[in-house]
Amino acid sequence: MKGLFLVSAILCLFQPTSTMASELPGVIHYTLDVRFHLKEQRVTITATLSIKNTTDKPFTKIPFLLYRLLTVDQVDGDAGASLQFRQNIIQLRDEPSFQVREVVVDLNSTLKPDDSVTLRVTYAGYIFGYPEVMEYVKDRIDEEYSLLRPDAFAYPILAEPTFSSVIAANDTKFTYDVTATVPKNYSVACGGELIDHRAVSDSSTFEFRSRIPTWRIDIAVARFAVLQNSEANLVVYHLPDDSAGARKVLEAAKDVIKLYSGMFGRPSRYLGYTVIEIPDGWGSQASDCYFLQTPAAFKDSSRIPEIYHEIGHSWNATPSRDVQRCRYFDEAFASFFEALAIRTFRGERAFEQKMEQSRNLFVQWAQRDHQVFDTPIAGYGAKELGRHSYTKGAWSLYVLYRLVGEKVFAAVIRNMLTEFAGRAINFDDFQKLCERTAGRDLHKFFQEWIYGRESSQLLVDMVPVDVIVKRL
Repeated sequence: MKGLFLVSAILCLFQPTSTMASELPGVIHYTLDVRFHLKEQRVTITATLSIKNTTDKPFTKIPFLLYRLLTVDQVDGDAGASLQFRQNIIQLRDEPSFQVREVVVDLNSTLKPDDSVTLRVTYAGYIFGYPEVMEYVKDRIDEEYSLLRPDAFAYPILAEPTFSSVIAANDTKFTYDVTATVPKNYSVACGGELIDHRAVSDSSTFEFRSRIPTWRIDIAVARFAVLQNSEANLVVYHLPDDSAGARKVLEAAKDVIKLYSGMFGRPSRYLGYTVIEIPDGWGSQASDCYFLQTPAAFKDSSRIPEIYHEIGHSWNATPSRDVQRCRYFDEAFASFFEALAIRTFRGERAFEQKMEQSRNLFVQWAQRDHQVFDTPIAGYGAKELGRHSYTKGAWSLYVLYRLVGEKVFAAVIRNMLTEFAGRAINFDDFQKLCERTAGRDLHKFFQEWIYGRESSQLLVDMVPVDVIVKRL
């Protein structure tokens, strides 16, 4: 059980939290200059970190974490002054099986509150994943496929060597510029906007820029082929053997964007979407305006709904700090949007099967762990049970959808995205929004499905959705 818990904890680790303020300054911009030496399975990187002290404390040292086999050669400060630093391979204090390289930099002058500093970190080395603690992190530098992402600490994460510190660091939004140089005939994929591509006799250089402030950088290198749809501003980077599947992925992405836009309106800040294929078992992940997708959706048409789910995140409102870890306003909504897309593209029976699959998964967990049964959705964050928003959270929206009707539900989402475009939402806000849009009292629904445990009993007892709705 410990291994399962650890993997779950770390999957949560590499998600932004909005639950705690960092006790350290934060990076507000990264500039990464990366050179991939694929034959040697090695990478050399110069990372320039623009750091702002958003705390109320002064700092004379800056700590950051890197992958254990990446060695720092030099750190320069403002005006190019060389800075003293120390580095050691250590274990995370709250998980001894997790090794990282801790680097502590001595600043030439005190970094006072609201002040900024720039660090230029030159480092190089090897990446071979984290098989001992995170099976999905198979990241490496290799002629077949290379991947750099924060899950393997491929670029400096400004944090102490603990889970909580890394979680807090992931709450810091930043912008970035990436320059990646690779051998001839290789391509670079990144979640940012491609700014420039130039080639010389034996290498190619790609430049990317973040579209919006974000929380992670992902850089993949392979012999990618690229599909594009300019109308929907879609790009799919895929491996050559999966060209047929990539066309299906592109079409699915285009169709579901059209569907969600018709239902809920075009997102106010839609900036396009990038899909990057990664090897099987490396872990699909989503970030702002892009996601990493394992070959499943390229090779198996039954996995295409994973595309619906990831793109559905573009229609999420931003949750307030106190409810983000419930994962309701991202994963519950994306999961139910996925089900609605299945209904449109695969029919009513497929939709019902999807919802029953979600119910069954929740019931399995609830019968195994009483905490899952007893904890209301609104309490998921405090107990780190947010993964159940994929199932019970989606079911709560299913019940709401059946309770208020398709048109009102769509209006709820439209109004949510409009009214909370520039501010965060919580459960109380959501209830008021739903009641105002539906023109009715929804107190009982929210008490049973968001704040209470009655809904757990209804799901475990396999009560049909029609009967559940009639109760409300």
